[in-house]
Amino acid sequence: MQVAEHFCDKGCVITGAASGIGLAVGEALLAAGAAVFMADVDAAALETAAHRLAAAHPGRVQAMPVDVTKADDVRRMVEGAAARHGRLDVLFNNAGIGATQPIETVTLDHWRRIVDINLWGVVHGIHFALPIMRRQGGGHIVNTASMAGLMPFPFQALYCATKFAVAGLSESLRFELADEGIHVSVVCPGHVASAIFGKPLAGGLVDLPLPPDAIPADEAAATILAGVAARAGIIALPEGSRTLWRRYWSDPEKSETWMLDLARQRREAIRTKGTYY
Repeated sequence: MQVAEHFCDKGCVITGAASGIGLAVGEALLAAGAAVFMADVDAAALETAAHRLAAAHPGRVQAMPVDVTKADDVRRMVEGAAARHGRLDVLFNNAGIGATQPIETVTLDHWRRIVDINLWGVVHGIHFALPIMRRQGGGHIVNTASMAGLMPFPFQALYCATKFAVAGLSESLRFELADEGIHVSVVCPGHVASAIFGKPLAGGLVDLPLPPDAIPADEAAATILAGVAARAGIIALPEGSRTLWRRYWSDPEKSETWMLDLARQRREAIRTKGTYY
């Protein structure tokens, strides 16, 4: 099925929709004819993005400031979108933050922040979407994890912990809910050009260059929507990252050596440049 045909007239909710992958997915959904409900904790950025998209797609864009760590915010988002459109066809649990730092610099507050956003944000979305999708007889939940949810990259222990959890949660639910007509996909991107690289775990903003192999967000969005339309379980991207993932699991001995070398490279990069790439 073509992407436009699959998403036309569908009611779609996206968290983390004000920038990066979330915004690009929203733009692609609107181009396919969907109604898009945009949510983000950054109210100012959300208003700017939604205003721009609504001008090009009148009547099909709604925006709501949402903190995914707050269950009631997510409940209002999901129930409000379903009520306005008449159904909740696709929920993109996309909001998240990154973390790459030596484990000795990590505090318990860091752990709580990343678990609250990356894991609880997804749990909240699933919890409130499932009853609606069951009542209407189907739907699709799309959770954003990462290649760091498929491979244990060094110096990303916190990020891997949350993204492995999202990947496992998604795959488990995919099989559990299949016979109810509720589909579950997990998106596992490698480097995608987005603001996540300039937002440290402790909060605030830093001025860091993008990784040299980062792909444009619109390219990522196209791959994601094609995977969702095909009802793929794991949507790994881009192709180079998919190849790396396959090699990691197919040759454990080489992968062990590669990860140890990568840990040494990242330790030196963090020491000298303040970033792992």
